[in-house]
Amino acid sequence: MNEYAMEAENVTVQYVKGKRVKALNEFSLKLHKEQLIGLIGANGSGKTTFFKVCSGAIAATTGKISVLEEKVNFNLAMQEELAFCNAELPIKGNLHVKKVLELYAGMYPHFDVAFANKLLDLFGVSGKKRIQELSLGNRAITYFIFTLATRAKVTLLDEPFNGIDFEKRKLAYEVLLRDYIENPRTILISSHNLAELKPILSEMVLIHEGKVIFYEEMDTIREMLFRADGEKEQAEAFLNREEIITVNSGELGTYFIGRGSVNGEFAKEVKKAGMKISAVEPEDVCVYLTGKRKESELECLWK
Repeated sequence: MNEYAMEAENVTVQYVKGKRVKALNEFSLKLHKEQLIGLIGANGSGKTTFFKVCSGAIAATTGKISVLEEKVNFNLAMQEELAFCNAELPIKGNLHVKKVLELYAGMYPHFDVAFANKLLDLFGVSGKKRIQELSLGNRAITYFIFTLATRAKVTLLDEPFNGIDFEKRKLAYEVLLRDYIENPRTILISSHNLAELKPILSEMVLIHEGKVIFYEEMDTIREMLFRADGEKEQAEAFLNREEIITVNSGELGTYFIGRGSVNGEFAKEVKKAGMKISAVEPEDVCVYLTGKRKESELECLWK
């Protein structure tokens, strides 16, 4: 039995916007079944494009992609087990929320109508309102509710909580995790707020410029990097090491980011030299490994 819910092999998606742009560039990934997975990357990294290719909304320029061992197309059996949620869903604004619920129930054989209605009540969304009458936040939470209630084997959530206030986002994370536990399936969710999302994730994919940087369990990611703080003289003894990713030296002291766990041999060596060692959180791991953090370049602002 195949252990993967989705497999992408050398997938490239190319757009022509004045010049040719590769939104995905020889993108390869195999997502495990029945995991709650975060898809993380900066704007323009290819997250939404990947979701659209997986859902069949757009076609790959080259490469192969399959979901539940079926080629991505409009095969009815596959589409019934794949649900996609984002802000661009083609739902007519003049439809009432209750009517949209009925449409979802007709498309997905496992759709839980009672569960969807309970969630609408929980989040304060009236079934009598038209989609276009909902606030941005309530529209987003409505799409999230209907997608979750499909109980599809593969559920794709592209920035599902945009425009939702903190209290409702917190509640939505709790609902998502509990329903995943009660009804295990593969859930892939993207977000710009990894600090909020990470407690519920089992695995995470980091993508950058259309390529996969890593796909790992959350516990592994928490041990990828460490931070060492101390005096400039202490840090200089290690700056020629290949494990060093970045160094910053300023008025408040010097620190560097190194590869490995806080309990690894390199970190122990640095600690023995008198520097303070701390773990790097997953959200900062993503920033450091995509080369976006440039603290040293900021120092000129205060000189």
